[in-house]
Amino acid sequence: MHYEDYIPEALDTVSAWDLPESEFTDAVNAQARLMAGQGLEPSFNQSMPSPYATMRF
Repeated sequence: MHYEDYIPEALDTVSAWDLPESEFTDAVNAQARLMAGQGLEPSFNQSMPSPYATMRF
């Protein structure tokens, strides 16, 4: 999903914070990107091998 899809939820989250108006829009966009998984460090966003991939039944 794109971060724009998370803007309504980010608005709900950020509106509870005590922020000045000048920072509100940037905070909503940053929160939406965080919720969408954008901007994460590459090491966190890497694909992890499944622990079940080596199991044999």
